This record gives sequence, structure tokens and C-alpha cells, in this order.
Amino acid sequence: MKSTALCQAIHGHLRTLPVFTAPKQIPIADGLYFFYESGETSQHGPDGRIVRVGNHPRSQGGLVRRLQNHTSGRKNGSVFRKFLGGALMRAENPNHPCLAPGPGKGHWERQNQKACSRCKPTEQQVSSLLRTKFTFRCVLIESREERNRLEEVLIASLSACSTCLPSPNWLGRAAYSEVVRRSGLWNSQHVGGRLMGAEDLERLAELVKKTPRP
Repeated sequence: MKSTALCQAIHGHLRTLPVFTAPKQIPIADGLYFFYESGETSQHGPDGRIVRVGNHPRSQGGLVRRLQNHTSGRKNGSVFRKFLGGALMRAENPNHPCLAPGPGKGHWERQNQKACSRCKPTEQQVSSLLRTKFTFRCVLIESREERNRLEEVLIASLSACSTCLPSPNWLGRAAYSEVVRRSGLWNSQHVGGRLMGAEDLERLAELVKKTPRP
């Protein structure tokens, strides 16, 4: 299948699932999550295009905890938060000292580097942004192996779509990662990878139907 057809089908299947605004609302413990961002729509997602696909690849029962790491955690516990915080800083001030000496090299955007007193308030900004401008859907996938495999092909398929482009004002255009800027997704891994096959898409449809609704 072409990437545009895959992207349209993925958005269509996920559109049947409920939209959540907080991790505590989720009725499942294992699965993939799909973030949507206010103002980001497309032909395949007129009510919201997918802007991030995520997983909890190292543990069972960790879906809610992983989402909490994003919405109220710290930047070293979430690559997503590092991307968002760096983009917020860069959009406000391209020469922000916490981003020096260059994209991805400043202490905010480097893994395990501590936030200083100047950039520490950015943690609250990121949390507020995620709680007010982002929503998400979740698909129940109990098998860790299957979650990891589907995450890879879903990201690759969505990022390859030439129809679902980010808006001109998308915050991700200020991200340090060229992969994020180019793909329109807050993902850096698996972009450009193997696309979903017909069996993968059929399996996604089955998993969506089996996902409990609150």
C-alpha cells in the first residue's frame, strides 16, 4: 500500500476510539498512544492529525505511567518533553543560552543534563502545554513484542505521508531534530523505516475493535 493510503486508514481506524485529556482516564494498562495537537489538522485527520506515536517498550502495565512521564514528568524522563521545551525556547529566542552551543547540544536538549534555574520554569510550560493543547487516543496491545513492532511501522507509515503536512505555525518547526521538522511528528526514531503491510493494518483494525471504551 502507498503511504498516503496507509496514513488515511490509520487515522480512520483510530478515529473510532475515545479521546483522552489526562492519563488517569485511560481504562487499559498496555498499549500504544497517539497524540493530537491543537491546530494540527490534515486531509486524513480533519479533526486532528496524529503528531506522535508512543509506547512503553520496557515494561508491562506501564502505559499510564509513561503518559504521566510526558504530561507531568521531567525532560530527562521524556524525549517528547525535551523536544517540546527546546522548541518553546527556540521559538521565543533562537539564541537562548540553555540551548547553546547548538541544536541538541545545550543542557536542556541533552539527555541527563540538569535544567538550570533559567530553564527550569520550562518544565511547567511543557506540562501546561501538554495538558491544554494535546489530547491522545490509546490502543490496547498486551504483547510487548507486538507493541514494539507496530510502533515502528506506524511511525514510518505516518511520517512517509505527503498529504499530512504540519501547519506553517506548528511548534515542531522549531525543534532541534531535523527528523521532527521534516516528518511533522514529535518522533525521531523509526522515521523512514519499513511501512505497514496489509496484515499490519488488518491487525491494527482488530486491536482497535478490541480496545475497551470507558
